[in-house]
Amino acid sequence: MELELFSDREKKLSSIIRFDMKRFDPMFYRTNLLIHSKRVYSLVKEIIPHLKSVYGDELDSEKALSLALVHDDAELVTGDVQLYDKERMTAEELAEVDNDEALAIEILAKKCEFVGKYYYRELLSHALNKDCLEAQIVSYCDKMDGFCEALHEIYAGNGNFRRPAVNYVRRINEFDKKYPLLEKMFTLNHVLVQFPQTFDVDKVISEGKLHTVDSILLNTASPHYEVWKKITVENLGMNVLINKIE
Repeated sequence: MELELFSDREKKLSSIIRFDMKRFDPMFYRTNLLIHSKRVYSLVKEIIPHLKSVYGDELDSEKALSLALVHDDAELVTGDVQLYDKERMTAEELAEVDNDEALAIEILAKKCEFVGKYYYRELLSHALNKDCLEAQIVSYCDKMDGFCEALHEIYAGNGNFRRPAVNYVRRINEFDKKYPLLEKMFTLNHVLVQFPQTFDVDKVISEGKLHTVDSILLNTASPHYEVWKKITVENLGMNVLINKIE
């Protein structure tokens, strides 16, 4: 899962924090783009065998995994543009964000030509435009990670993440309409590709407690969160889930 394409890439990704807005301060278990990219990679890796059963040779597994690791690399240049803000932008503002990312891709492409057998520029362009099956799968796993990060906060009693927890349910449930290439994916029985249901967020927050090794091992009412916790522990370690940052 290590991918040092050019000097200090991973160090710079680790310096860009997730949910970097005042309304999300504090985030008890604050993560960064390096942790996020590795976890998206792990989520994609988890579902690939299932995806292959319905997509066969249509799906380039290696390309999907490579995309997962670099999907946020443009933010090394642009900074992390928050999804909360993007959903409130005008068409003109969104076009400007996309243009900034396209320029960032050109800057990064001068630092590195290939990620394995794939052109770095092309992978980053796919991540921007969501114009292939692999990029759409990565985008889905990207949103699933955001959803579960928000769940991790509310299960710790952090009310700042009430809105993200609710909004990610809506966003994920829109994927089949937004990305028709994923139609086959949503016929699978794997938990991660089942649409999450609405739930009593306020009850979860009111009952929430800071995480410990023992609490991480307890089952919650969220099957997505349970799989996410397991994948996190297996690939990134328990400390990512229990070490309170803020």
